[in-house]
Amino acid sequence: MANSAKYFSEGEFKRCVPSCSMQDMQQSLLDMLDAARERAGIPFVLNSAYRSVPYEKSKGRSGLSAHTTGHAVDIRCNSNANRMKVVKALLDVGFRRIGIGKTYVHADNSPSLTQNVMWHYY
Repeated sequence: MANSAKYFSEGEFKRCVPSCSMQDMQQSLLDMLDAARERAGIPFVLNSAYRSVPYEKSKGRSGLSAHTTGHAVDIRCNSNANRMKVVKALLDVGFRRIGIGKTYVHADNSPSLTQNVMWHYY
């Protein structure tokens, strides 16, 4: 069965950097993302979702990111008020791995990476 989401379309994943497909994502992540979007009451614009290991390595990264298994997204966030809404909603629905960037919030539900962590990118 094809992956699906209430608040996210295939086109949104195509616009991510790098471009990907909703089918690259884990359905469990999409379900949690839909629940968080519902709670937050604001649109979640995705900057990044699935990223291949070669892509990650080409950017100087380890290739071990939750993005490489379809367990992670980066949500655009340009205001402190929206950042609070996004992070609170992510926590409320069970995300236990959150990264805070200046213009985005990383959310992932990787079952194999360290849980109950929040980090920043600056």
